[in-house]
Amino acid sequence: MDQARVGKVAAADAVLLLVTLLAASGWLFSKQVLQQLPPLLFMGLRFGTAGLLLFLLGRWRGAVLPRRALRPTLGCGLLFGVSMMLWIKGLQHSSNLGVAAFICSMGVVLAPFASRLLLGTQLSRAAWGSMALAGLGMACMSLRAGGGLHASDWLFLAFALCSAAYLSLNSHFMARVPALPATALQLLMVGVMCLLGSVPGEKWSWPALLASGHWLLASILLATCLRFLLQNWGQGKMPIARAAFILLLEPVWTALLASWWFGSVMTGLQWLGAGLILAAILVSRHKPRRPASLQSPVPAGKTGQ
Repeated sequence: MDQARVGKVAAADAVLLLVTLLAASGWLFSKQVLQQLPPLLFMGLRFGTAGLLLFLLGRWRGAVLPRRALRPTLGCGLLFGVSMMLWIKGLQHSSNLGVAAFICSMGVVLAPFASRLLLGTQLSRAAWGSMALAGLGMACMSLRAGGGLHASDWLFLAFALCSAAYLSLNSHFMARVPALPATALQLLMVGVMCLLGSVPGEKWSWPALLASGHWLLASILLATCLRFLLQNWGQGKMPIARAAFILLLEPVWTALLASWWFGSVMTGLQWLGAGLILAAILVSRHKPRRPASLQSPVPAGKTGQ
C-alpha cells in the first residue's frame, strides 16, 4: 500500500472516530434540549432543518434522486421516522444514557434477522451467536434496582427492532442511490412525521425554543448534518467491516460522556451486559464465507441519536 493510500485510510479512520464522538454528543445535546422542548417538536425541528440543509446542499452540488428510487427511499424514511420517534420518547424518560445507548446498538445485531424476515436472506452462524450474546447482555442490564427493564428501556428495545428493519431495507434498496439526496429526503420525512405527531398533543413555546436554541443548533449542525456527511465520506474510504468496528465506539463514548456530564453511573453487572452487547455487535459483523445477510450498515440507521 503506497503512502498516499495509507494517508487516506488514516484520514478516514480519524473522520469516523470524530463521527462516533459527534453521535455520542448528540445524546447529550438531545437530553439538554428535552429540558425545554417537548420531544416530538424537538425531533421535528432537528431532522426537518437538517434535511432541508442537506437538500439545499444536494441541489447546489447537482445531486438528484432518480425517480425509481423515490418509493423505496420514502418507505425507508417512514420506518426511520417511527424508529426515531420511539428513540426520543425513550430518551425523554431515560435516566442512564450509557445503558440506553448500548440497548439501541442492538439494532446492528438484529439487522440480519430483519433481513431474513423481510428479504429472505440466509442467516450465518455469526448472526445466531450474536443474538445469544445480546440476550445475555440484555439480561445483565435488566438486573438493577427495582428489577426488570424500565419503561424507557422497552422503548429503546422497540427502537432497536425498527432500526434493524430500517438497516436491512435501506442497505438493500439504497446501495446504488446517491447518498446525499436520499439522506436529505429521509431526514425531511422524519421531521414532518415528528411535527405532525407534535401538533395534537404537545405545547409549543417560543420562549422555550429560544432558551434551548444553542443545544438545538448543536443537534442540527453537529449531531445530524455534520455527522452524517462525515460518515458518508468516511465509509466510502474503507472496507465496511473496518468502518463498522470504529462506529461501534458510539455507545462507549455515550456512556463515558454521560458519566462525566450528568453523573450517571452503570453498575459492574451493567458494564458486563454492555460488553456482551458490544461483543454481539462485533460477532454480527464477522465476515461469513458466503454472501452476507446484510450488505452494510448505512449512516442514517445508526443509533440515530
